[in-house]
Amino acid sequence: MCDHWMPTIKLSLTIEQFHELPRHPAYKYEYLAGQAWLTPRSKHYHAILDLKPLDVPVDATLRHVEDSDWPDLHHLFSAAFHRTQPYGSLDEPTRMQAAEEALERTRTGGDGPWIRQASFVALEDANIIGAVFVTLLPKGDLCDWDSYHWTAPPPPDCIERRQGNAHLTWIFVAPLLGGQGTGSVLLAAAVRELIALGYTQLVSTFMLGNDASMLWHWRNGFQLLSYPGSFRLMKERWKRK
Repeated sequence: MCDHWMPTIKLSLTIEQFHELPRHPAYKYEYLAGQAWLTPRSKHYHAILDLKPLDVPVDATLRHVEDSDWPDLHHLFSAAFHRTQPYGSLDEPTRMQAAEEALERTRTGGDGPWIRQASFVALEDANIIGAVFVTLLPKGDLCDWDSYHWTAPPPPDCIERRQGNAHLTWIFVAPLLGGQGTGSVLLAAAVRELIALGYTQLVSTFMLGNDASMLWHWRNGFQLLSYPGSFRLMKERWKRK
């Protein structure tokens, strides 16, 4: 889905200018016939958090997501990711379309059953300034590609019966308020509700090159999982067969 919003970029440059281009690990860089070709090759890493109450000062008003929130959430999502791949290379109308499609996919279960009890918005003067969405992944090896997609319709009571892994699908904050702790407050609220539901772990995903997200996960106690496509991991699986 990410590559869908990461178009191949072609730039007419000299070879000297091509070598001066800043590099982003989500793209492959090639120089052909006087043009720089930037081809998407998104790579995602996964991390896991053992759930326990988080000691985070609550300095924001939180509530569960309501049906009337979606238009505001689309705008907030677009603004929050306007410099972050896979949305950072899009113009504003296309980025809004991507925001609407991403959140609609989550709302309708495309990312797995939506755990509404663990999904919140943060408010400031009645305006939404951040949000967290948690969904349910199927049970399985979290270092396996197939663990992040349901291959069959999940049971209606899968959330209540904990028949999967809780997944931090989206967490985003208004650009001017980033780095002030709102994301950690939203995470703490989601963790509290997941513990009440009987969950013991929370999985999350971030794209290679999104250093801010990687550091946020590290600061909040997430442990990095092995990359599903790593040669070492595949070699270990071959030995077990």
